[in-house]
Amino acid sequence: MVQRVTDIPVADKPMVHDFALTERFVVIYDLPVTFSLAHAERGDRLPYAWNDDHPARIGLMSRESGDVRWVDAPPCWVFHTLNAYDDGDEVVVDVVSYPKGFVDARLDLGGPPALDRWRIDLTTGRVGQARLDDRAQEFPRMDERRTGRPYRYGYTAVTRELVDVVGGGVAGELEDLADDAFGNTLIKHDLRRGTQESRELGRGAYVGEPVFVGAGEAEDDGYVLSFVNNPARGAADLVILSAQDFTGEPVATVHLPARVPLGFHGSWIAD
Repeated sequence: MVQRVTDIPVADKPMVHDFALTERFVVIYDLPVTFSLAHAERGDRLPYAWNDDHPARIGLMSRESGDVRWVDAPPCWVFHTLNAYDDGDEVVVDVVSYPKGFVDARLDLGGPPALDRWRIDLTTGRVGQARLDDRAQEFPRMDERRTGRPYRYGYTAVTRELVDVVGGGVAGELEDLADDAFGNTLIKHDLRRGTQESRELGRGAYVGEPVFVGAGEAEDDGYVLSFVNNPARGAADLVILSAQDFTGEPVATVHLPARVPLGFHGSWIAD
């Protein structure tokens, strides 16, 4: 149910693909990827490009008052958030970040993504950045019962270097990426311990977004679901892993009759 609509003025028409929630704030990313008339006139399907003249900043909108406070951020591009939460006088935001994005309106020129943590100091307005995992990865997910709250576990899919699959300098959306833009590995992050577990899905496999389905009260008591495309048969499997036995054999594998684009986003909704 919509409780309030707030207009937030920003310059240069930036692309905003995602945002984050904490118990106190809506976290808004105003990053240096903005609408480009030149690329629109060139005929690019997604006419947004890296803009060095547009400063990176993070907006913290109070969920109570609707007031927005802006803080300077590290220049980067973010498609997706893992989670965010309040921590005393700080706001913690975990994101998959790229050094740059949409350079010349392409996906493949900005550098590989990694999992980062931002700590926003509400007293000083400074943003500290720490690298949680430097492997190229995307499509971060977690136990959505912990959205906006402190949490321990997250899940990502390993990616390779993005390719400009549409060609001719035209950037396709992530949903359009070819299978070989992805790896064959899912990662479970233990953010409390700073460790990871990796689950490979076999040679030649390509994995998509890992969706967590809770089964019990514990944060990792449940299942991780991912579409896994098998180029050899030109179709996808829905692979179901135990989150607590992440590197073990799948609980189940559902053979699907068609390929599912690996950029497809999904959510689990209980019946």
